[in-house]
Amino acid sequence: MLADPTIETFLIRLALSFGAAALLGWNREELGHPAGLRTHVLICVAACTAMQLGNWLLVETGETGNGLFKLDLMRLAQGVLAGIGFIGAGTILKQGNIVRGVTTAATVWLVTVIGLCFGAGAWRLGLCATGATLATLQGLGWVERALRQRSYGTMTVAFDPRTTSHATLLKVLAGAGLGIRSRVLEADAEAASLRCIGAYRGREAAAWSLGLVERLRGLPGVGRVTWEEMG
Repeated sequence: MLADPTIETFLIRLALSFGAAALLGWNREELGHPAGLRTHVLICVAACTAMQLGNWLLVETGETGNGLFKLDLMRLAQGVLAGIGFIGAGTILKQGNIVRGVTTAATVWLVTVIGLCFGAGAWRLGLCATGATLATLQGLGWVERALRQRSYGTMTVAFDPRTTSHATLLKVLAGAGLGIRSRVLEADAEAASLRCIGAYRGREAAAWSLGLVERLRGLPGVGRVTWEEMG
């Protein structure tokens, strides 16, 4: 902590926070995740500003001589981290039995800590944390994709219940290798819709899903068929 932080010090720390968050936020933005570039930058700069405010208050107040008053700098950081949990929770999406956005939520939490590091003047620690985070998101991404054997998607089928039953459709989906995790059936006397979220293994999504869609369309009474790939 500097005895008398100057405006140059404030600007340098904010610039480091901005740069670190921009690198990490670009990774999330490029992949189309809920919290992207601007969100990460704003969170990191906010955390840096809060930490610098704490440093400034310590310098300005100093020793008050009042035994009942003592400024606890760590409480400010704890409050920032607790508050950021609401934003992190907002990036997590649940679709059926499938949960998405957990990695983005973890990145949001970590970029807050990085902002606190730069705000406190621990720029070496902040830079190391930024490098480690970027290496995790970029470097381990291909490892995760190589190890991932299971992909997810949503199949929606509109059909005539008088001609084809939903049991027949489920049988076709299961026969194609789609492990159904959840399903929603909406039906009346003349029209019905079946929406299934499922997992499949070891196939190219484009060719496999196209073949499955064509197979379903070939069934009697089947109308619109849509497939949505889930990343």
